[in-house]
Amino acid sequence: MEEISSSAWDETARSGALHSYNVLDTPPEQDFDDIAKVAARVCGAPIAVVNLVDTRRQFFKAEVGLGVRSTPLETAFCRHALLEDDVLVIPDATRDHRLECNPLVTGEPHIRSYAGALLKTEDGLPIGTVCVLDYAVRDFSDDQVEMLRFLARQAMTQLELRRTVTSQRQLLARTRAAERAKANFERVVRQASDFIGIADRHGKVIFLNDAARELVGLEHDEPLPPDVLDYVAEADHQVFKERVVPAVKSGESCEQQIRLTHFRTGEIVPALYTMFPMRDEDGETVGYGVVTKDMTELKAEDARRTGMMAEAAHRIKNTLSIVQAIVSQSLRNAGNIEEAKDVISKRVMALAKAQDILTTAEGAIADIVDVVSSALAPHDSGLGRFYMQGPSRNLDPRQALGLSLALHELATNAAKYGALSGEQGKVEIDWTVHDDGTFAFQWAESGGPPVFPPTRTGFGSQLINRMVAPYFKGAANVEYHPSGIRFSLKGQLSRELS
Repeated sequence: MEEISSSAWDETARSGALHSYNVLDTPPEQDFDDIAKVAARVCGAPIAVVNLVDTRRQFFKAEVGLGVRSTPLETAFCRHALLEDDVLVIPDATRDHRLECNPLVTGEPHIRSYAGALLKTEDGLPIGTVCVLDYAVRDFSDDQVEMLRFLARQAMTQLELRRTVTSQRQLLARTRAAERAKANFERVVRQASDFIGIADRHGKVIFLNDAARELVGLEHDEPLPPDVLDYVAEADHQVFKERVVPAVKSGESCEQQIRLTHFRTGEIVPALYTMFPMRDEDGETVGYGVVTKDMTELKAEDARRTGMMAEAAHRIKNTLSIVQAIVSQSLRNAGNIEEAKDVISKRVMALAKAQDILTTAEGAIADIVDVVSSALAPHDSGLGRFYMQGPSRNLDPRQALGLSLALHELATNAAKYGALSGEQGKVEIDWTVHDDGTFAFQWAESGGPPVFPPTRTGFGSQLINRMVAPYFKGAANVEYHPSGIRFSLKGQLSRELS
């Protein structure tokens, strides 16, 4: 097929202009149908078309008297009209060299006359015609030709209007999609569990999400302290100025452990602080973003782990003292060497069993009766020096470890300095558990040497207060009565383990 060509325009540009209207293969529309009807009536023609000419076919946006929406470009009269400047009028197609061999002229439906006015874009590119066709040889009057020009202009107005409306609808859809995406993003940022903040390029804080406000003690509607430094603990102001500020001003992201201030309580909040510059599409810094993770629990866990390591070292030292006490007491009460050997062997094995609980912090669930019995077994001479009373209940691994640590510490102290260091001392142990999981545990020594409060808090007391009580979400207390040490622990057991 010969390509449509003109020195006045490029076919690729013309086709691109046509497709920019997104009108090909669209359903009929009343505004274009009316144009075709008026053209047929004004010109007294049986066929009228609002025609769009593509590179390989012509599409009839509106038609009268044809009954089809598209035909091949090879037989199209309008492909010749595109090469004209204005209107193409052919009174007799059988005498026109461009159409005399056209099958629509030589055969059915025997078209004889044609008049078509160009549809032109603002850039002068022809994309189609408003045309009429007749089966008879005829002329078209000047008024009829002028009316075709007018109708062509109206068709182009409709096409432009249609494109504008479509473009506006697409723009509106994109705007609404962008607004939804923005709303979703803001919702995610606002509801994120980490501290997220934004400061302008001058360092003024303009946004904090809900997690950030909660971390620093600000209500959701409370005005924001404007300076970034307002949020940093005073002790870390110098670190912030010397490390964070220079890094972000040079265009880099900076991650630094920084302590924040809780505005309501004045508490210091340890945090992993990440600050970074925010840039626009041109790469210019327009502000700064901050993402901060609360490290309070992580720091507390590190402290607990450090305490556990110190406790393990403490236990190793005390184990030798316990073994020494076992040997001393066993020899003192044994009738002969063989009897002492047997007693010492059994007590050391009991000590080893108790140590198993101490070294399996993540072990299995344990019964409180077994925990107490195992922890005290190395010190039990079988002479009735321990009195134990309490129900059988399950402890989770951390609680089993915590109670074992406390009992191990108390028993070791009793063997060294308290009720178990002499011949007559005794220890009473009892505990209660209520239906709601409330737990109370008591240790009371009597019959030993007089007890005096220590001049400083030892590792054992620190261990009990700082590590054991948190496992039970409660409180522990050691009292130094003259008659003997008393220990109490109150907390909560998990009802799921009952």
